[in-house]
Amino acid sequence: MAVKQIMLHKLTKGMKIAEDVYKGSQLLVKKNKEVTQEILDILHFSSIVSVAIYDGEEPVPEKKAGIPPSLQKSQPSHSEKLRQSEAFKKFEEEFNETTETFTHALNDIAKKTDSVNMDELFDSANNIMENATNTYQLMDILSNIRYFDDSTYAHSLNVALLANILGRWLHFDEEQLKKITVAGMLHDIGKVLIPKEIIQKPGKLTEEEFQMIKSHPAKGYNLLKSKNVDEEIAQAALMHHEKCDGTGYPMKVTGDKICYTAKVIGIVDVYEAMTANRCYRDGICPFQVIRMFEDEGYTKYDPQYMIPFLRGIADTYLHNTVLLSDGSQGEIILTNNTTPSKPSLMVGGTYVDLAMKPGLTIEKIL
Repeated sequence: MAVKQIMLHKLTKGMKIAEDVYKGSQLLVKKNKEVTQEILDILHFSSIVSVAIYDGEEPVPEKKAGIPPSLQKSQPSHSEKLRQSEAFKKFEEEFNETTETFTHALNDIAKKTDSVNMDELFDSANNIMENATNTYQLMDILSNIRYFDDSTYAHSLNVALLANILGRWLHFDEEQLKKITVAGMLHDIGKVLIPKEIIQKPGKLTEEEFQMIKSHPAKGYNLLKSKNVDEEIAQAALMHHEKCDGTGYPMKVTGDKICYTAKVIGIVDVYEAMTANRCYRDGICPFQVIRMFEDEGYTKYDPQYMIPFLRGIADTYLHNTVLLSDGSQGEIILTNNTTPSKPSLMVGGTYVDLAMKPGLTIEKIL
């Protein structure tokens, strides 16, 4: 059977993978596996661009139960409506301009003798946030920004803004907010020191290349320390891939040894990677990502930072219409502080508490 390469956003359940899918040296999906929702989530989370499938396996997109075809086409989604708003357009324009400036700034810090101007970096991020009226609108907008590429620079800027939002939800003071925002901007600076052809390599990495990418936290830390950057900002670059249960890298330290800036950046870094839209694929639904954090996050991430973050995300979508896993639609009317992925909804005039419906989940924000 013939094999063809398709972009990830075209991959759907039921297709069959024709070649092993790797991220670095890690095997994500074996050849001949049938695509399931779990496999889709893994590939989205790992930012895979394209996969090989057996030709002829591409199914006709299924119609969602409970959504008449006329409504599927005529009613704009929440994302489409948001992207047409004046607030979003102003934000996106400022975001794209700042990303271009930030790209030059990050390269100068990495490759020249330029010192790090913390105030200047913070102000550039702050200028973007002034286009949103509150943290919830800002969170919603950030989840709908689409990039022209999956660059270190746009990702780092987005992480900085998410960190600032979480910092405000945690009632950080101005100095802490500045520190956590700049930490987000600089957390991946070590990647700038790694050859671009390795960072952007579309195929399988060799073990040597994979280890080089995994060296970016230490490279970033050493670079920032050489420029006398605040220790907690440098620690965020070093430890943002560490996990509280000791399963992270590069040092496999446990929670009590991880700096608070690194804990915050680690949480928003994962959320950004999973939910942010790219030019080649849509992000995963925020409520699916919340559910993933709930499933494993209480041991890997510090609950004092993670729980307020998940609650804040859920609050962002209060009164939004969502698509459920059984094909029905409902409006979120009450959030759940204990299990944020399972709010209460009105579905066709009936009150539904998702916490009492183990098999029913939110699949998409409409």
